Amino acid sequence: MKTSQFICLLFTAAAGAVPITEGDLIARGGLAQALAPGEILLVNGEKLDILNETAFYEFVKAEGIALEKPEIDYDWLNFTAPDISNAEPGVVPRDCAHTTSTVTDTTQKFLDWDVQMGPVVRGAGEGVNSFIASGWSVSNSVTGSVGLDVTFIKDYLKTSLGINYSKTWTTTTTDQYSTLVKNGNAGVWVTQPWTTRRYGRTFQGCVGSMTQTGTWMADAHDDGSYANSQWVSGFITACIKPAPPLGQHMTRCHGSGNFI
Repeated sequence: MKTSQFICLLFTAAAGAVPITEGDLIARGGLAQALAPGEILLVNGEKLDILNETAFYEFVKAEGIALEKPEIDYDWLNFTAPDISNAEPGVVPRDCAHTTSTVTDTTQKFLDWDVQMGPVVRGAGEGVNSFIASGWSVSNSVTGSVGLDVTFIKDYLKTSLGINYSKTWTTTTTDQYSTLVKNGNAGVWVTQPWTTRRYGRTFQGCVGSMTQTGTWMADAHDDGSYANSQWVSGFITACIKPAPPLGQHMTRCHGSGNFI
């Protein structure tokens, strides 16, 4: 995790934590001032706890959460369905001939790349405050092979898993989570969401004579919150690093690519 400042919110549960309240955070001057170097803030519903870095990595290992985002399996999604629209001459289709079914083949759980939660700030003078701002979003998503009905996959997953794959979370402004970006640095608040990725296939036909019709990938986040605002579960982090040259974008602290 290549961050110059390790300030995190973890929306899950763990043992051996030191309790803290939102009021304590405000009294200490916000999240940036509440944590000692190497500590993280753990959020479990309305409960807040402070953990050190060692306890965090032990927890992530125990939960089976990969620290790096796996590459998308484009070979899996590059599936071409056979033409099954025409029945053989003289054959009467059975009632189940057009039945569509779905299976989940692989499930992965990992820390996703930084999701921006506010504007990038360039430090100047005695420093400039970076804060969480309204209007930044993250969503669940489903991707399918050519011709696949993605809405069908979303409905299937919602019925079988109880997950809304059309859901979007959007940030709201708060001054409880702000930090000073010093001259020469650039900073932005981000989330590294817990992401569960599933790969699966669709079939059409009767049991014993099914034909594969597509492949899909679905990414889902868990509900969380910060400062009484609804958001995804994961890390909320102040990403601070040396500012890039003027005209260039700041790069992510966790993951590849740039911030806006």
